[in-house]
Amino acid sequence: MENLIKQFNIKGNIVSIDKYGNGHINKTFLVKTTEETYIFQFINNNVFNNVNMLMHNIDLVTTHLLNKGSKTLEIVKTKDGKLYTKYGNDYFRGYKYIDNSVCYEKLPSLEMVTEAAKGFGKFHSDLSDIDISQIGDVIPDFHNTVKRYEVFKSIVQKDPCKRKALCEDDVLFLMSRKSDYSLLVDALEKGKINKSITHNDPKINNVVFDKKTNKVSCVLDLDTVMTGTFLYDFGDALRSLFTGDNEDSMDTSKLVCNLDIYRAYLDGYFAKMKDVINAKEIELLPYSILVITEELALRFLGDYINGDKYFGVDYPTHNLVRAKTQIALAKDIIKHLDDLKQITNEIVQKYK
Repeated sequence: MENLIKQFNIKGNIVSIDKYGNGHINKTFLVKTTEETYIFQFINNNVFNNVNMLMHNIDLVTTHLLNKGSKTLEIVKTKDGKLYTKYGNDYFRGYKYIDNSVCYEKLPSLEMVTEAAKGFGKFHSDLSDIDISQIGDVIPDFHNTVKRYEVFKSIVQKDPCKRKALCEDDVLFLMSRKSDYSLLVDALEKGKINKSITHNDPKINNVVFDKKTNKVSCVLDLDTVMTGTFLYDFGDALRSLFTGDNEDSMDTSKLVCNLDIYRAYLDGYFAKMKDVINAKEIELLPYSILVITEELALRFLGDYINGDKYFGVDYPTHNLVRAKTQIALAKDIIKHLDDLKQITNEIVQKYK
């Protein structure tokens, strides 16, 4: 490890190397030297098989953000100017550590929800003028809900494990929502909404806060940065906030559309996005949460019917339980769409 790290442009002499964080994808280490602190990672090449594209995307995005004067991850290059190095079959990279920072698995207040939303709003706003033609798709069609639905239909028709009969009502519900799946995709293809940079993992624990002020510092984990619409991130952020710890819960009554959280998040997000968001994108804000929730339901239920080939499971019906939680949330979002639209109008008027 020490010899590997010494291939990078680090300052000072290495004092300690410790495992860091609880991420499941990449192996991460906290490296302290006599002058600086760094984060080093082995990149999971099974998940990210085009490491060159992955690091090229991150370099473009972070350079753009730094040029805007915004705080972001900063790549530590190798001594020969590369973004990463290869070690056997593994790929290794480094970042500067963000001092006085803290991440939360749960936010303690609605004020903090608003603050986190400002982080993602600023991220999207700052990147609204980047040359997106230079950004590659690390996972093609990741949020293409039309294609996700076609894959789901194919799995249901084949029913390889004879599980469809165990979830007939869930299948019928997701098929009844077919018109939802083209809402964002069609608007993007027809140019009604802008093609933009998406983070694609906008969970709260990917926002860094300043330890002293609890003000948002920047957004972490840029491995899945791609092009699409920022509505993908907005919808998924709210979906994950509404879901909370209940993604694996058998008690679907816990899956509710929390209007207070929506108001708090939209307030922070719109404050940073008001100058770049268009009328159609504003209209689709509430629908984006529904579409992304239904997308995840399609993926979980499809994987269950297909024999649990993609998502790891702890018991035979785990993916079915996950699908039911997303379906329960989707149904509650549908019930509250008018409320979400009303809140959206109120926040938009506030910032006019």
